Amino acid sequence: MDDRTVIISSQELVDHTILSRKKNELAFKRDFLLKTGAKAGDLHLHSIESELVLVEEKLLPLEKKLSELDMVTVIPHRKEIGEFTSEINKFSRPELDIAVKAKSGTAYELMRKRAALVKNNYEKREDIARLTIMLNNMPRKDSEALRGLIEEGAGEDADVSFIPKEKQQELLNLTSRLGRQCCVFAGSFSLDKKKIDTSELKPSDEVSRTLPNGRVVWVESSKVFEFDANEKEVATVLAKMQAKNAEKQARAFSEEETVFLDKLQSDYLAARNRRATLVKGSELDETAKVYKKKMPDDF
Repeated sequence: MDDRTVIISSQELVDHTILSRKKNELAFKRDFLLKTGAKAGDLHLHSIESELVLVEEKLLPLEKKLSELDMVTVIPHRKEIGEFTSEINKFSRPELDIAVKAKSGTAYELMRKRAALVKNNYEKREDIARLTIMLNNMPRKDSEALRGLIEEGAGEDADVSFIPKEKQQELLNLTSRLGRQCCVFAGSFSLDKKKIDTSELKPSDEVSRTLPNGRVVWVESSKVFEFDANEKEVATVLAKMQAKNAEKQARAFSEEETVFLDKLQSDYLAARNRRATLVKGSELDETAKVYKKKMPDDF
């Protein structure tokens, strides 16, 4: 790898999304407190400001890295989000504050619709990150054609015959998870619903599940019953294990009780491992080698 390229990972893209959202949330809370009479040094305000500093410290190197890359990015509903933002910016800050308080009016409806799209993208951040990495491993012309189809939901079919069948299938699965009906027809990625029935590849039959930590994962339809049953086992064993650990803090355990706690821990790890085998592509280990943006001195 030469000094003009940088390795970027799906995990870094997800981390950037999470930290950016957290930064915005904390900044909003800080500004709201200051607007409503909080003073510098107030305990709650100080706590928020301290957390904001920590988040910004983690975010800064990721922002710097991404800002230097000439990367194809995927933002589902980019056009709609931009249009809503342009309309919202026509209102003054006081007008927007009144709209939020009243929860009605044109400005509020625009903000509500934009927020729904942004929230949906945030919830699907892992699949968007994986798709972004996949496109940046393709020739630029092809990746931009696919990006346009996926974001806009319309356009001419795009050739994908140059990538392996398993990668074509992954592209379909990721795109389908973002809400686009798609297929590979005659070697091309297509959003034409009329071609799906006679296509050579279709998205896998899978459903989403949300883990206790809020992470969205995908499970083959044929394994959903097994996955749901295992999740109940995870929750049940974890609750018992936490109760026993709390009890152990208060008194000494007998040998029999220690053996029982060890078994609970073993059962919990086994259930977590089963979850990993049932979930499709749970690891964020995809990477792409991306060129840095050309600077004035490079011309």
